[in-house]
Amino acid sequence: MLKKIWGKIAVYLLVGYINFVYRTSKIIIYGDKEVLTQENREKVIALFWHGDTYCLYPALKGSKLYVAVTRDRRGDYIAGICNYFGYHTIRIPDTSDGGNYLFKIRDIVNNKDVSNLAISLDGPLGPYHVPKDFSFVTALLTKRKLMPVAISVKRKIEFRKRWDNYKLPLPFNEIILGFHEPIEVSSADKAERFESIKRRVKMLMEDQSIEKEQSFL
Repeated sequence: MLKKIWGKIAVYLLVGYINFVYRTSKIIIYGDKEVLTQENREKVIALFWHGDTYCLYPALKGSKLYVAVTRDRRGDYIAGICNYFGYHTIRIPDTSDGGNYLFKIRDIVNNKDVSNLAISLDGPLGPYHVPKDFSFVTALLTKRKLMPVAISVKRKIEFRKRWDNYKLPLPFNEIILGFHEPIEVSSADKAERFESIKRRVKMLMEDQSIEKEQSFL
């Protein structure tokens, strides 16, 4: 009971803080985030780095995304935050349980309320910024393109002792979100173990374009 109460308090504080950060910060968005709205005809899988999760929550509020979240206690906190911002969560294991959960994900997002999906590219356990096969296999199975999301935060605290260098954005900040053109995953990509498409997606998500650098000047 105490754990549940503490969990609700923690979610309340985390949600309150990130809302405050967004209200006091300049949020710059480039690319077409409208692709991720429920009304958009083509459905995609949005990709983000695990360490950027907290910076992204408010940006797509109300988009009714399905977010893949682990089943552990850590996942309980994330699910609570997702629910507040209007996302749906699909609870999955940290590691494969035989792959059946992939078909469950397909069935959920391909039902009559066909929806977009969001997945952390480097998974729940890392290593840092190493793309996992899960996103690409899911894209093939659900017949969705991948939309890499690049996130830059001018002022932040990074938790370097965590594998994902988790970022805590500070108030009165500048946050830049880049929604890249969706990329199709093919059987040819699978045949080469997704190596080329992994490099391409990683490059986009670690984008340090002139636009971003200029905006911080």
